Amino acid sequence: MFGFSLDKGAVSPEIITTIEDVKNLEGDNIGYRQIKLINVENPEQIKLEIEKAAANFDNQGFIYLLNNNNSILTGTFVSNIQILKSQKNNLYLRGYVWRQPKGYYKAWKMKMANQINDKKIWKSFEKDELQGWLVFALNNMHSDISKENLKIEINGNDFHNLDEFFCVLGEEINGVAGYFGRNIPALYDCLRGGFGVHSIKELTWKNHARSKKLFKTKFIEIMTIFQEFNTIINLE
Repeated sequence: MFGFSLDKGAVSPEIITTIEDVKNLEGDNIGYRQIKLINVENPEQIKLEIEKAAANFDNQGFIYLLNNNNSILTGTFVSNIQILKSQKNNLYLRGYVWRQPKGYYKAWKMKMANQINDKKIWKSFEKDELQGWLVFALNNMHSDISKENLKIEINGNDFHNLDEFFCVLGEEINGVAGYFGRNIPALYDCLRGGFGVHSIKELTWKNHARSKKLFKTKFIEIMTIFQEFNTIINLE
């Protein structure tokens, strides 16, 4: 279930209406997009509120994913919202959508259904959905405890691309659906602290030759970053 709210700067957003499903919220980049709202609970109210906001050049808002209690879990910002057409309880909007990566809402829905209870759930995601999984993992990050002098082990046979590497690394360090970077610059940021780890003392990389061949120059970049933070690296 989704909800729609205009952006009025309030601490607690006012949900104008609930929506059964939304299409085209995810993608590779931000930009003007058409969004389909499926089975809107109160289509006339949302149309009225958007038209009023547009008249004041304040037609921006959020489409939120709601849990079973209609509390907000996460959302997508949309600006310059315009109503294109309506068909029964379905609405077609157009706006500048700050889209999340593909797979992001899939991961959230799995969490609501209590389906993320073991490592490697991300293996059920398509390759182009893995960034969505990683952003989901970032947004679920709880870093109250910061581990020190951590010793970790990864296996090059467990991942087949860079996104899968970060899925494996995140779970090795921070457990089920754990996050520790989703690209090389983010890995550097994680090693600086605040992502569940104060320091990694030792990294053992089994079957590293496979990863080196797969990642090419990125393998050297990853090694250099760990070395910069004084991590002992064992390549096996």
